[in-house]
Amino acid sequence: MSRDLRYRVLMKSPRRSPVEPKDAATVAEEVRLKRLREDARRPMSVNLAEGIDLSHQLMRFTGAAHRS
Repeated sequence: MSRDLRYRVLMKSPRRSPVEPKDAATVAEEVRLKRLREDARRPMSVNLAEGIDLSHQLMRFTGAAHRS
């Protein structure tokens, strides 16, 4: 007793996104620009204080490298 089983399965083919995926360099540039815009909205005194702090950290770092 052989039965022919048939199932009707409707499948859609995967559609490609109309927007191509971005490469890493493009994403990094977008992040960089976003951060620059955020920094531009802050008071100059805050940005200056962070710049001075970073400068002091870099001086300590290079000083540690010269000591060895």
